[in-house]
Formats: sequence, structure tokens, C-alpha cells
Amino acid sequence: MTTRHIKCCGMAACLLLTLAACSHRTAQVARAMVLPPMAQVHTVESHQRFLMATPTHDPDPPFPAGARLDGELRLCIGFVVDAEGVVENIVANREGAHCADPADVAALPFLDAVTTTLRSWRYFGAAVCTFPADIDPDSDPRCAGAGVEVEAVPIRLRYEFAFSSERGGRVSRNAARRTSDE
Repeated sequence: MTTRHIKCCGMAACLLLTLAACSHRTAQVARAMVLPPMAQVHTVESHQRFLMATPTHDPDPPFPAGARLDGELRLCIGFVVDAEGVVENIVANREGAHCADPADVAALPFLDAVTTTLRSWRYFGAAVCTFPADIDPDSDPRCAGAGVEVEAVPIRLRYEFAFSSERGGRVSRNAARRTSDE
């Protein structure tokens, strides 16, 4: 074997190792529901029960194709789930010190991915159930009993979406904390 042949084989091996390292790069998206700052809180009476909006279709946003990211980007997004369970009034904000500036050019493809995905989300809407005086609200968690009045209500939610790109990791989904305001 010649020295030239050994050098070429060594360069080819280095190139293959570099390509293999790149193939292990993963894109990760996580989300968590958080209480919006300065959230309004509605107090229910002792004969009432609040039913939280429950997602029926809430896929994670995709990691934008072709987007470059070193480290992590957190987008803080507030929206309203209307009485019918449709997401509306989607607004990105910087209400947390760790929230990215939604106007930053680098954040735009990620913001577009989140906004597009949120428009597809659907919920079983939030509601306030009012029970007759002789029925304990704790005895009917679904608000389905006779004489129960169910009033669908809009609810404001806030999520933090964290996009990250890392080598050799795995893609995971963080559990969401379920808090809200009305």
C-alpha cells in the first residue's frame, strides 16, 4: 500500500465518521402549559363545578424543515379556546425571561410552525356546571345529572414550546402542566 492510498483511506474514514455524527443529530420539540401572568381567576360557587378544556386533537408542531438552531429556542404563546373548543387569538409574547423574541428573524420559521399547528388544535371546551341545591357537585364529575345546567365558557391558555437541536439525543415529549385562566 502506498502512502497516498493510506492518506485517501484515512480521509475517507474521517468523512464517514463526520457524516455518521451528523446523521445522529435530532430535532426536538417539547411543550408545557403554564399559567399566564396576571391570569384572571373565576371562582365557582359551592354548587358549581368547573370543567377544564380538554384537548381532542393537539399534535406537536413539527421542527421546521431547513431551520437552523444551535441549542434551544423557547416560544411563549397565548391563545383562547372558545366555547366550541376552537383555538383563536393566537399571540406570541415575551412574558417570561426565557421566551424568545417572536419578531426575531431566526424565530420566524418556528413561530410559523407553532401557529399553523395551533390552528388545527381542537378541544372539548371548558364549562361551568351549576347543580341543583340537593345535588353534590362532587357526585357528578361529568355534569351529566338531571337538572344540571352546563354553560360553555371560553378560556385563555398559555403554552411554552421549546425547540432544540442536539447530537445523539432522542426525541421526547415533556408532560404538560395543566393550568389556565378564564
